[in-house]
Amino acid sequence: MPDLAPPSAFSLRLEEALTGWILPLGALALAGAAWGLYVLGFLPDGPAAAALAVVVGVALALFMIRPSLAASVSRATRAAAVALALAAGALCVWLAVGAVLPGRPDAEGDVAARGDALPLPPGLSGPVRVLVHAPLPPGGTPEVQFRLDGGAGVMSGHVERTVSYGRAGRSGRTAVTHDRNETWVHGRVAGGAPLTLQYIGGQVAGPLHVSVVAEAIPPAVAWLLAALVVAGAAVLETRLRKGNSAALAGMAVAYGLLVADNATPATAVGTSLGAVLLGGLGGALAGGTLAMLAKLGPWVPAPVPAGGKVAKGGAKAGGGRASRGASPGAR
Repeated sequence: MPDLAPPSAFSLRLEEALTGWILPLGALALAGAAWGLYVLGFLPDGPAAAALAVVVGVALALFMIRPSLAASVSRATRAAAVALALAAGALCVWLAVGAVLPGRPDAEGDVAARGDALPLPPGLSGPVRVLVHAPLPPGGTPEVQFRLDGGAGVMSGHVERTVSYGRAGRSGRTAVTHDRNETWVHGRVAGGAPLTLQYIGGQVAGPLHVSVVAEAIPPAVAWLLAALVVAGAAVLETRLRKGNSAALAGMAVAYGLLVADNATPATAVGTSLGAVLLGGLGGALAGGTLAMLAKLGPWVPAPVPAGGKVAKGGAKAGGGRASRGASPGAR
């Protein structure tokens, strides 16, 4: 018999709030407030995108918890649901906020020519993220490639200006330029070694400004954690027999991964809004697929038997038939 936990007053209130209109309306209100403050100029790109990441992560985590609040769910399953929801929300917020609001760097400075070096703190070693900003010359579509070396492997990247065309009036077209003049690169540095510019190519209007930040979760580890969270949510969904925990977990981690891979403090809001759409579609698809595959595993609970009355009736009917079949022999 599963260890069923009687619903507490807090659980009942929380379930009522999550199943009603309060959660979606509250999430939309908070996201709208962050957008409004950004448009009015009270919030710069980074803090506005960080606020959006918190809203997305918390809202999706609460939606994941909702199916586990039913009184028929055991304590162990409910605890697993809460743990997975917290993991998905925390991973979403950590990855996204780290990209758009990285905080004070451990080291920063300018490098202009091949061989220029940026001294690093003696205690800084291991995985790092490096934010590289390159001033692009006016006009054209310049592209700048660079390679940095911190003594434990090369970190490569590029920045560029692209041009797209949009409609102007009924039949006209206008060119719209997009300066992506900063980017994150990931790698490792050796303790005591400087960060050296190994190569720079392309048109650049000044030195590269680099900011080095110690990285707690490297990209490969982040992808692995995301896969484990979504797989765990898929298994949980089969145990709950309701809800869309895997799809919601997929949406949360996909949003965080997309923002971490593509956003910078200067291009935070636009990239974050795009990640809402792409992460929602791609994450829901990945999570839904894993949920379907999880239904084939040995952890799927046995089908719920028919009600007691039906079973008793069936037993009585079978017993009646058996006694009728045995009565001629008895006679």
